[in-house]
Amino acid sequence: MGMDDHKAREIAARWSVGVGVVILVFKVTAWLLTGSLAVMSDALESVVHVGATIVMYVALRMAAAPPDRHHPFGHGKVGSFSVGFEGGLVASSGLLVFWMVVSRLFNPTELGSLGAGAAWIGAAAGVNLVLGLYLMRVARRTGSTILRADAHHVLADVWTSGTALIGLALVMLTNLVWIDMVVAVIAGIHLLVVGVRLVREAGSELLDSADEETLTQVVEVLNQHRESEWIDVHRLRVLRVGERRYVEFHLLVPKDWSVKRAHDVIERLEDLILERLGAEGAVNVHLDYPKDPTYESVPFSDFSVLGATRLNMADAPGPWHKADDSAPEESKLPS
Repeated sequence: MGMDDHKAREIAARWSVGVGVVILVFKVTAWLLTGSLAVMSDALESVVHVGATIVMYVALRMAAAPPDRHHPFGHGKVGSFSVGFEGGLVASSGLLVFWMVVSRLFNPTELGSLGAGAAWIGAAAGVNLVLGLYLMRVARRTGSTILRADAHHVLADVWTSGTALIGLALVMLTNLVWIDMVVAVIAGIHLLVVGVRLVREAGSELLDSADEETLTQVVEVLNQHRESEWIDVHRLRVLRVGERRYVEFHLLVPKDWSVKRAHDVIERLEDLILERLGAEGAVNVHLDYPKDPTYESVPFSDFSVLGATRLNMADAPGPWHKADDSAPEESKLPS
């Protein structure tokens, strides 16, 4: 990941903060004009977004710091905390909308200038749509989970604004004020769902859940560049720390390999895998050799994600098994 990507992420974060403040002004203006709960829920999401983008900006700068003695895998995990924080705020705003709807039921209020409010909300939705698409494009190009979460939030905000606009239009056409509360409840449910999804995504990254897409890419590289003497791969694991990737696996090769040959293979694999992943990081390959001589007669077959991620040789059927399909003794196998 080059300096250009870091700069692109930081510029995108600055735009998100600046535009978020402008959008908040638009929506608060619309709320003051209309007194609409649907518009209030939309404005509330923008309050959350401004706070979350400030945290995001700080997190991006911290995550960009290189690994050091106290943080050997880098500082990328701060991005997951940022995503979780943003998700928590979004979900909380959804709950607050529900509370406001209940409060309005017991304290009815007449709505104000709906047409002018709709114009402000429409302008905010248009600007947010452009911002969200821009953030998503930068997030995909740079692999930033922080910007991706922010882009999802901004695009969700567009949906909320659209719902508020529909609600205002229906109220103007029918004069049924209760429609405003129904639309507010729908917006609140949407905020709650988006917030919970972001929290779950952050939790998954913090707990280092298996990244199936990355595992598949690694196995594809191994198959594409496989040498005939690579007998088996197991214990494949990927650690994702922000935009960095740390890959490790055990490679079973003949016991007569020289140190130089093993070193050359490992170095080549590291370059190939990181190039395929498009990320900085490291690849750690532990070399094993078979203690059972029957491996020489085993037919050649492609590696698979299921086989490569097993924790030891006897966990699943594979080409290291004997002709009678019985698992070799664990004491004879490398771990």
